[in-house]
Amino acid sequence: MTLKIRGGQTLSGTITPSGSKNSAVCLIPASLLFDKPVTFTNVPDITDVARLVEILTHLGSKIVWDKPKCQMTIDNSHASFESIDPQDVTSQKGIRGTTLLWGPLLARFKKCESSEQPAGCTLGARPLDAHFQAFFDLGVTVKTDNSHIYLEAQKAKSGTVWLLETSPTATENAIMLAISLKGTTTIINAATEPNIQDLCNFLNACGARISGIGSSILTLEGGLPLSPVNWSIVSDHYEIGTFLALGAITEGEIRINNAIPQHFTQINREFAKFGLKINYDHDTAILAKGQKPVITKTKSPMIVRAQPWPALPVDMLPLYIPLALAAPNGQVLFHNWMYESGLYWTSELLKLGANVTMCDPHRILITGGNTLKGTSVESPYIIRAAIALTMTAMIAQGETTIQNADSIHRGHPNFVNNLKSLGAQIEEI
Repeated sequence: MTLKIRGGQTLSGTITPSGSKNSAVCLIPASLLFDKPVTFTNVPDITDVARLVEILTHLGSKIVWDKPKCQMTIDNSHASFESIDPQDVTSQKGIRGTTLLWGPLLARFKKCESSEQPAGCTLGARPLDAHFQAFFDLGVTVKTDNSHIYLEAQKAKSGTVWLLETSPTATENAIMLAISLKGTTTIINAATEPNIQDLCNFLNACGARISGIGSSILTLEGGLPLSPVNWSIVSDHYEIGTFLALGAITEGEIRINNAIPQHFTQINREFAKFGLKINYDHDTAILAKGQKPVITKTKSPMIVRAQPWPALPVDMLPLYIPLALAAPNGQVLFHNWMYESGLYWTSELLKLGANVTMCDPHRILITGGNTLKGTSVESPYIIRAAIALTMTAMIAQGETTIQNADSIHRGHPNFVNNLKSLGAQIEEI
């Protein structure tokens, strides 16, 4: 996909965010825990969801996806492990979310295999050790050979899981396996993101007993009978943050429905560093018109650093880079501690006239005040990098072409149409 964007626009209007991508790619695999139909609403129409639907259908699942209503019903009563191909979860398929099939496949069929490690955004090394250690702690046999992965859970049992890192997907895999094992499982160093809370709340509504939701220690009573309920997927906090940032950089007024204010305390503090204030009318987030991004600390570089939830998520860090470019002066040091290739894409900003200094693989220094001019840039396969390039194009003079922006479809349904509804001059080719 190529985007053509005319700069110098003011975006204003109201957006209702889609369901969370990260919740959807976890909850859809979680449906394998049930042999009765499960119905999800607020399902985002994105490529990662479509790929999971393809895999489950191959397993024998019957899926009805009403895209206009954002509703999906999944019937796994005839799902069979013998129907799955190890190639279904390879990097060739392009989404890392296929790892989230491992936990429920082990819970239901006691085995799982993959012909190689699943991929995702090109952020650098993304080892799966945390998944394997969590499974090992629960008694799963883990075998890897030349990237071929084989997992077997015949002797799996409840117990204590010490996660090697606060990985959301490893936490979710541990939850989905542990919920099928009789006895008490404690997950220590659990990730706490909204999608993990959404999974836990869904399972509890189905009859599970999970405590500590939203904290780094989860306690699960496994082996209880579960009965599926209809479940509305939580709003996508990344999409909410994206449209707030788009409004801020173009000095427009943006209102976001279903904005879940309790998720945004620290995220809004990062907006405040740029002199931007987000107000709320119940669950509607409001960015008032005419706010101009500024860099509030000028004697030394201001720092924007991603940290584990509930602080600024690492995947949201790129959204703040265009705010620094739009500021009249000052410097901001951006620190992506997690991914060694997560900031390389910022070299594309140089083509637009941005002042960007790569300090090391994890840090860049942005100096505000340069005049940006439209040109042709190339997006990496990183969702929020493609979004950040789009934001920068909005404030560049003239027209910008963004090539290879396909990753946007992985996380944002109707992205271009939403922008047009706010007044953007943008074309998808």
